[in-house]
Amino acid sequence: MIKIISDSTLSITKDLIDKYDISIVPLKINFGDYEYVESTPDTYQEFYDKLLSSEEYPKTTQPSVQEFADAYQKVIDGDNEAIVFCIGSRLSGTINGATTALSLVEGASDRISVIDTQSCSQMGLELVLNAIADIEKGLQREEIVNNILDNIKKVEICFCPDNLEYLRRGGRLGKVSAVIGEILKIKPILSFRENTLTCVRKVLGITKSIPILVNRIPETARKIYACCAAGSKYFDMLKEKLKERFPNRNILEGLICPVVTSHVGPAVGVAWME
Repeated sequence: MIKIISDSTLSITKDLIDKYDISIVPLKINFGDYEYVESTPDTYQEFYDKLLSSEEYPKTTQPSVQEFADAYQKVIDGDNEAIVFCIGSRLSGTINGATTALSLVEGASDRISVIDTQSCSQMGLELVLNAIADIEKGLQREEIVNNILDNIKKVEICFCPDNLEYLRRGGRLGKVSAVIGEILKIKPILSFRENTLTCVRKVLGITKSIPILVNRIPETARKIYACCAAGSKYFDMLKEKLKERFPNRNILEGLICPVVTSHVGPAVGVAWME
């Protein structure tokens, strides 16, 4: 049997974990002495509340090599195979630990495949869902891995932070740039695709940025997500614009994982698979 192992950043729901016996290896986030262990989306609110109330900037910690090795040992002991999904390597070094752990468990290298999703949150989730469908079709692990690598080229997440404070606090934006940006109400539109984070536009005001987010989605998209981080006050506006453009589509909703949210703060976004 082919099992799924994932780090905690792909927003996999508890229902999916229980139904498909998915193993989650968590990342952790620290606010001084307070530690939040990233888990399923139904627990994100605890982190969001802490993020919005804390004066300390959160620091993320990737899983240890041993945590991955323990998950692999269970796969080998059960005489199974596994596919391991990790957050994009440009966002975190988690995949390094996942790969190193293969050498700690006898037989793991021959029966376990580690995937750099080159993505996060809902688009990582979409890769997992497609892999599950392939497993149920009876495909071999090598075939499933090839399909995952092909699907990685078809997913994108694009988002806009409510403000620039968290990018500044995390050192990803200079203090002067952040202050000027807030005064002028400049909103960067950020895209993450195939492990590349880019600023695709800088727009004056959130009312102009949301239509741009929505219009980036291709008409041919197979799946569309409306994404929200830390209770962004602009989420309802985003959903309304999505309904206007895609009146006959089922728009899924998702929460952006805490690890990503810790760097951008409250935000709205769209994610899709072509």
